[in-house]
Amino acid sequence: MATTAAAHLPAVFLNAAATDITQPSPADPKGRSTGHREVWHDREVPPTLARSHPDSPAPVMSPPSPQPVNSPNGKAFDDAVTAGDWATAATSLAKLAVPTSKLAPLTIDQLRLLQDAVARARSALGGVGTVLQLAIAVELQGKGVPATKIAAGAAFGKFETKVDERIDGDEATGRWYTHKIHIAFAPDPAVVNADEIAFIQTVRLVETASGSNTDPDQANQKRQTPSATSVDRRSGKKHGWYGMKDDGTGSPQLTAWKKSTPATPATMRDRSSWNQPNTTWQFETMVVCRSGADTGKVYVVATWGFTVDADLHLTEQAPMVTNKQSTEATAAVRNWNDQAAGSAFDRNAPGQMSLPALT
Repeated sequence: MATTAAAHLPAVFLNAAATDITQPSPADPKGRSTGHREVWHDREVPPTLARSHPDSPAPVMSPPSPQPVNSPNGKAFDDAVTAGDWATAATSLAKLAVPTSKLAPLTIDQLRLLQDAVARARSALGGVGTVLQLAIAVELQGKGVPATKIAAGAAFGKFETKVDERIDGDEATGRWYTHKIHIAFAPDPAVVNADEIAFIQTVRLVETASGSNTDPDQANQKRQTPSATSVDRRSGKKHGWYGMKDDGTGSPQLTAWKKSTPATPATMRDRSSWNQPNTTWQFETMVVCRSGADTGKVYVVATWGFTVDADLHLTEQAPMVTNKQSTEATAAVRNWNDQAAGSAFDRNAPGQMSLPALT
């Protein structure tokens, strides 16, 4: 009696297959009869199994290949993504042998946040950071992001920073050091939903060696984070928007973008000058929707600054552009709002206005 290979297959396969299907084979090209061959679930049975003798032992089935075990760094990355801890996610990703395997499941927004975290950790990551940035860019493009919008900060429009002036101080002549920067943002109307766009800026002015605060503004000190970061507004100003007058209009330091005049970009100018040596000045400038459906949405961020040595010589920090603000900037905005809602004696100005929650 002829025996098919199915008779020797393990029971688990027999249960999965309803029947063995015997089909005639195609005619031989030269007209010879070729008999038949067995097919199991439309898959041809190997000839060696089809010719098995009834008394032959059942073929040994190899166990399924073990699934790869997530490494400690891989698990740390997964946990960090779940927790929204992108700084830890970036450092964990950098330790993986094949980091690209972790990028495909991420959304575009998650890839943007990871892009920011890798940029902020660039000094610690070194060349690995460059590789990760390239891998993230490839993944973004694979998810349909246009090439012109892959770079950090490019998703919502055109963003530019330009240092207009940089002057060293001179203690002998009494000259103060000076740094001037110009920042502009032209939104892409196809992807922003704003009536007005302006800037929120944080400042951290500290003694370089110790990191202790050197900002003399007392109202500013009252809203500082533990790291001495605060919303950058002079005492007496009720708006937290950089350069904005109390009546909500612009100034020589600020031109807000408005839907009514879309061709005019949002611009701001910052001028920092002092004669205090051994200081570090750090700024984080956020382009934010002030009114409209996107209110509170951060479109792009620039982190920049400079240090001043004992001789009042100024060394710039290269601007870093990111998609979203740092946790330190978020905390500084929260402190501004707490100050606005708190004691009138501690406010930046009578009638201090809250800023929108950042998204």
